[in-house]
Amino acid sequence: MSATPASSATRTQVAEKVGAERMADALARAFAQWRDRDYARRRDAIAAIAHSAGYSIAMLENSIDALLKPFTDEALKSMVGTAGRSNVDRPKTVGFIAAGNVAGAGIHEVAIALIAGARIAIKTASAEPIFFAEFARTLAEIDSEIGERIEVLNWSRARIDLTKALIANCERVVVYGDDATIESLDRANVIGFGSRVSAALVAGSAIVPSRIDEVADMLARDVALFEQLGCLSLHQVFVVSPDGSAARELAIRMSSALERGAKSMPPARIPVRDAAEIRGVRERARWRAIAGEPVELFEGRGLEWTLVFEPRADSFKISPGFRTVHVTAVRDLAEFRDCIAGVPGRIEAMAVVGDECENEARAMGIPYVCAPGEMQSPPLDWRHAGGGFIDMMVGAR
Repeated sequence: MSATPASSATRTQVAEKVGAERMADALARAFAQWRDRDYARRRDAIAAIAHSAGYSIAMLENSIDALLKPFTDEALKSMVGTAGRSNVDRPKTVGFIAAGNVAGAGIHEVAIALIAGARIAIKTASAEPIFFAEFARTLAEIDSEIGERIEVLNWSRARIDLTKALIANCERVVVYGDDATIESLDRANVIGFGSRVSAALVAGSAIVPSRIDEVADMLARDVALFEQLGCLSLHQVFVVSPDGSAARELAIRMSSALERGAKSMPPARIPVRDAAEIRGVRERARWRAIAGEPVELFEGRGLEWTLVFEPRADSFKISPGFRTVHVTAVRDLAEFRDCIAGVPGRIEAMAVVGDECENEARAMGIPYVCAPGEMQSPPLDWRHAGGGFIDMMVGAR
């Protein structure tokens, strides 16, 4: 396949015909169809992704629901007004190099680029070539001229020549993936969304008996969606609990919620390397407990889910994914800040409970602060990785 957004002259003519309002309307119609679980393209795409990646259909259904939730008609129309701002540096061609770990990752930037008037090329990952190809077909069915503004391409990682051609032929290229991938594609016109992590900060005083089960259920949902493999996935829950009791109680309730989730959204087939890392998390927790440390391990059958509770910790624990989470008590917000000092600038989202925890997260400049259960549903104007992309496309705020 070509690595160039095809037919520059044709696309320039199309761009003159298709304004931001028309684009937003087509996107709204496409997203409405994809939010319908009975829509044939969505149903077939989810079945194919599940088969290829070893995911359960139930988990993917819930994950895609969460991903698409923010793309309402109102939100897309609001972006039209924002994208209408004058910005002489706005690129007219934007390429996307997608990651294969989360189906649909990058859809926020894709929608923003289209509304802002760019023509786009999406190079999908070999591991997940399905979502964007099918979504683009939906857009083309709704409006054929809009469909001409999107190309979905696929080639293996080994075809470095095609990747270089894509980068050379687009004014800007957005790259998703781990830090090594970003570094390998270091060019002046490349914007990288590299390795980032997410967490939760809970005020123990806010999880009263009438609320704790709901909080636990929603946090467990944040762990399970997309099998905990994206930048918005929950790695660690910090509970402000001076004596640790509220944190331990939340850990117990979360373990029950994860067990229920293993039945309603069956876990994935775990790759060997990741399974080894999860076993390592479990064995380290087990041996620490044997040595007398106040660590508790909660685990599902096989490797379905894993939760490690610690009444005190001094660092951020990055999960190997596949429903592996740490719940940690901290005496106060100062101790919490000490724990996350090792991941400066890498926290993308934080679920919060309690006003003081919300204020703390916002003061830290976390790009997305939300309630438990909403971590996979950032708004359309989410300032992903600090907002550099959205500022470029619609104008800095």
